[in-house]
Amino acid sequence: MKKMFYFGRVNAKIKAKLFRFSFLLNAFIFFIGGLSFLEEGKNALAILQFVTALFNLFMLLKKLSPKKRITLNYIILILNILVAASVAFDYYFMGKEKIKYLWFFAAIMYTVALIVHIRKQRSSEGNTV
Repeated sequence: MKKMFYFGRVNAKIKAKLFRFSFLLNAFIFFIGGLSFLEEGKNALAILQFVTALFNLFMLLKKLSPKKRITLNYIILILNILVAASVAFDYYFMGKEKIKYLWFFAAIMYTVALIVHIRKQRSSEGNTV
């Protein structure tokens, strides 16, 4: 029976580690993407990717207040939308056939995630009043 009792705590710890790992992985991917854009001479896209990587790393800070963490999450989602859309348009203008659709889809899904977060935040603020 003790294992059942601790299962929720272990699950929360694993969830927290996965959450932190996902932001670390995103930061790494955006950093590598930024380096790739630098090599291609696409400095604006590279800077966007580097800024997005940096904001993803900010989510790893443990001393952020819950309110700052929520705001930072919104910023990261907006940056992810911008990155996915900019990569999609870059592939479109380069004449790539299918990969651009994946990036357009990613931009749409990040937009859906942003909308869901906004709605959840509004409903939780409405419940506490």
